[in-house]
Amino acid sequence: MKIAIIYSTLIKDSKESAKMLKELINSEVVLISIENVKDVCLLKYNLIILGGSTYNNKVQGLFKRYMSRNIKTLLEKPHALYLNSDENIDININLNKVFTREIIESSIVSLNFGYNINTDTGNFIERRKSKKLIEKNNNEIPSLNKRKIEEFARAINDLIKKRVD
Repeated sequence: MKIAIIYSTLIKDSKESAKMLKELINSEVVLISIENVKDVCLLKYNLIILGGSTYNNKVQGLFKRYMSRNIKTLLEKPHALYLNSDENIDININLNKVFTREIIESSIVSLNFGYNINTDTGNFIERRKSKKLIEKNNNEIPSLNKRKIEEFARAINDLIKKRVD
């Protein structure tokens, strides 16, 4: 089974999540950044995983445009969804802001992996925003939820086993 993980990231957490998933999935997995997806043929993949990081409950416009342009193919293919966002927000709220209802309802699995904040990266304004988010979070630094990433990978691996058996 050939799997594509197409991800959109603002602060590199979706890329990190994609790399972690790739290591946990028992199949051939190709990582594709949304910036490099233009010439990729989705038809050669058996499963598409879409992942995006949200900032202020929004995902990159490039990611939304890509999904909009490829909605028919994405709906015809088995697919799974993940977000990198605040785990204190109901996942359905964020899913509905990022993906269409049809994509969500037809997905194999959809989970929120949390997110990372690095106060040392980005420009001055981004670093200040990151520090304010941490202060708002009682000085707790958010991190990726490895347990959720493993749960997601298990669901994909179960699908792979069923297709092979």
